[in-house]
Amino acid sequence: MNCGCDSCESGYQELLIPDRGKHLYYRLLASPRSLFVGLSFFFVLVIYIYVSNYRGVTNIYHHNADLLNVSTTAFSSTPTLERKDNVKVKSLLPTIIPPTSWVKYFKQWHGLRLPVITCRPRGRLGNIMGEYATMYSLKRHYNVTVVINNDFKKKIKYIFLNTSLPDIPASAGPFKLQDWTPVQYIGSWNNYAPIELAAAGLLGPKKFVMEKYAFEIQMFHQFKEELRKEFTFAPNYTTKANGFLSNIMENRSSELPDPVFVGFHIRRTDYKKFIKNRYGSHLPETAYFTRALSHYRTKFPDAAVFIVASDDLQYARSKLDQYHDVFFSPGFSAGEDMALLASCNHSIITVGSFGFWTAFLAGGEVVYADVTTKIEYRFSRKMFEKIGLDYFIPLPVD
Repeated sequence: MNCGCDSCESGYQELLIPDRGKHLYYRLLASPRSLFVGLSFFFVLVIYIYVSNYRGVTNIYHHNADLLNVSTTAFSSTPTLERKDNVKVKSLLPTIIPPTSWVKYFKQWHGLRLPVITCRPRGRLGNIMGEYATMYSLKRHYNVTVVINNDFKKKIKYIFLNTSLPDIPASAGPFKLQDWTPVQYIGSWNNYAPIELAAAGLLGPKKFVMEKYAFEIQMFHQFKEELRKEFTFAPNYTTKANGFLSNIMENRSSELPDPVFVGFHIRRTDYKKFIKNRYGSHLPETAYFTRALSHYRTKFPDAAVFIVASDDLQYARSKLDQYHDVFFSPGFSAGEDMALLASCNHSIITVGSFGFWTAFLAGGEVVYADVTTKIEYRFSRKMFEKIGLDYFIPLPVD
């Protein structure tokens, strides 16, 4: 069965011909007149086995489809994960490779035990944070060596101060993508099982680079408090966020109860086209906004104060500017918006990775848009419930 590693993708795997097919194959070749038929049978059989393996790629490891009971077998250095049952469950395991199947090596690279994993930074701030959190969780779950390359470090070093993952050793020289073996999703954007195979040592003592927006919430959500410390904002970000909230408090009537700040992120711009084309869905709009505001106004009468940030502030203002309890972020940078929303007590989010992180870091209750999609979406009710994020509350979008 195809594991998605380089050897399998290139077609290097043992093909086992069933005994019955093998006998028929030899009988066909026994007569010269049957040579063409025999060769045809052989090629059809090989193609059948190959296609069967290829089709299995999309569901062998799938975190976000039916949960699988997994067994691992080393075969010509290629692991095979086999489906054991078809029972549907409501939760996801944080990892899929059991410790009994891990392979450890004594081989080192610049003083680091192999395998070594890094990540090519892809996307904007929310994606980068998801990639970092995924690397962090690989280290915590599998005790694998994880390092940060300079390309990745440049994306976060001015925003977060306490990131603990070490840099690539200086003795290794500049990071060159071509020197690393890529691992990414297999079958769908939600299925990054190959990175776990690499972390467990099942793809060999190599240097691996994570590709294509790895964002494994089911792996890292149990390290929430650790990640909130990892993503400690630099003083200039926290100072601005605290100043913004303090100014609201100072201008608030003394007759009103102490404010409960609710961060509200509205994702727009390119995501409108993306969620339609990729997921057959649409962005939450006025109906959802009204419903979400009402939820917190009911829960915290006269105390709820909403802090809105968006990649389209003009749109957000056109929908929410009429409310006296809604305030808008200055919107100077993604880091400042993230720090401001993360400083709130509770959260409202729409779609996308940025909103997820504002809520994850804020730490309170999270109201999110219950969007309907044609294929499974990472930031959806189905995913959040499988992971066990019970403080995420879905609200209808229409």
